[in-house]
Amino acid sequence: MDAEIKWLAESPDGVFTTADARAVGLSPFDLVRICRRGHLVHLARGIYAVPTAEPLSAEQAHRRLAAGVCRLYPDAVLTHHSAVVVHGLPVFDLEAGLGRVLLARPVSMERLAQQWIIRPRPMWLGSCSERGLPTSDVASTLVMHALEHGAMAGVVALDRALHQGAVQLTEVETTAGNVAGWPRSHRVRTMLAYADGSSESVGESRLRVDLSVAGIDVEPQVVIHDDDGRFVARVDLAVRGSKVVIECDGAVKYADGGPEALMAEKRREDALRRLGYIVVRFAWADLYRPRLLVTRVRDAMAASLGKVDLHSA
Repeated sequence: MDAEIKWLAESPDGVFTTADARAVGLSPFDLVRICRRGHLVHLARGIYAVPTAEPLSAEQAHRRLAAGVCRLYPDAVLTHHSAVVVHGLPVFDLEAGLGRVLLARPVSMERLAQQWIIRPRPMWLGSCSERGLPTSDVASTLVMHALEHGAMAGVVALDRALHQGAVQLTEVETTAGNVAGWPRSHRVRTMLAYADGSSESVGESRLRVDLSVAGIDVEPQVVIHDDDGRFVARVDLAVRGSKVVIECDGAVKYADGGPEALMAEKRREDALRRLGYIVVRFAWADLYRPRLLVTRVRDAMAASLGKVDLHSA
């Protein structure tokens, strides 16, 4: 069996089907015995994989399952959150439970399986090959993702795609025209209204949208200079017309830099305060409490009244 397993391990993503196994002389009963020995993993009906040395993230596990489903259905194209994962874009609030693989095929009606969903492929759906997997193109992926999971999920993924140059906003706008009038198409319009490729992280995108919805006009990635024109800092967000700047700390923002990174950040923040700026800092957990976000920023805006807005000069 060892030679056959080694051959199957060379399959893309380490994933193969019962048909692939049969082609090298392994029966379904052989696969069951090998799984019991821990040399293979049964991902879904008809799909197997070789074990990995390290635990997989939710995105990696979803991609692996998606690769197996695509081997079952050669005419399939991955869509929605499955395509978002394959394109390497963030999946807001879906990390812990991406759910079933979503794919489109030339079928007349939706078909459900335990671990995947097949939907009819729209005529306008563009496709490409991304890291060896057939997937909807980036613009189509973003539109379908917003339809399925909401405007915020769409903004987070679209911001990253724009920032990386993976898509142009006009491409997404054109694709969005294909779903005008569809149920939940307002989610796509909202996504487009709040998209901004200047944001550099999921946290920045989420915070910017929450504050904008509350009527607070914020600008991402603002560069601040002192009175002599010397660079002081580039901040995640700044409230227009005020001396309020906002920083969003990700879970690993300073992990690589150690104590030196923390000290550098403190010096940077002290320099901003000397210029009269009020710095409002949020941790990742704060992003799940939008009312608190808005209240803290409004309090800072009230405290900054009467101060000159240097960064807009």
